[in-house]
Amino acid sequence: MALLKKRNTEAGTDQPGGEEPSAGGSVRPTAGSPASARATTGKGRPTPTRAQARAARPRGSAGSARTATNSKDARRLARAERREQTQRYRAAMTSGNVKDLPPREQAPERVLARDFVDTRINIGPVFLGAAVVYFVGGLVPNSYVRTAASVLMLFGIIAVVVDSIVLGRQVSRKVAEKYPDSRVRVRAYAAQRALLPRRWRMPRPRVSRTDR
Repeated sequence: MALLKKRNTEAGTDQPGGEEPSAGGSVRPTAGSPASARATTGKGRPTPTRAQARAARPRGSAGSARTATNSKDARRLARAERREQTQRYRAAMTSGNVKDLPPREQAPERVLARDFVDTRINIGPVFLGAAVVYFVGGLVPNSYVRTAASVLMLFGIIAVVVDSIVLGRQVSRKVAEKYPDSRVRVRAYAAQRALLPRRWRMPRPRVSRTDR
């Protein structure tokens, strides 16, 4: 019996990897065993499941609120800038300051066309007067007055068409002389401006009829 106990003791002390049997007969890793090294090394915590990771995600975080707030601030600032720019354009259209006009109106060809129209005696305002006479004459219950108003309106239309053609050629020639490589169309722009009285033109005239 002593011999058997001695053999069992030697077998328990010679377990590979320094493992010791537990009280229930199972093998327990020691401090220097490979199983103990695997248990202590690594990230030191169990890998979370997908449900746990989804539950741990922040909802309604301060970052999203900050982004929404910044977007509202950006839109408010953009609206304020557009409002300020519109007011600046309106003031420039009233004063005739070329530097503050919209980019399209700052084109040198358009500036030249506006100045040429403003220094010229145009038929457009006279045509507006003829249109008023024609409208009033149509309300008068007299055939002679209506006929005279219609004839006056017809002559006014012919005069405006002829004057617009002459003005378009003159403006195009001046633009071609000063800006030979320009492709900006100024004929219709000049004719449209010439139809209005001087005080109704926008941008406001910056030259007088004597500045030729």
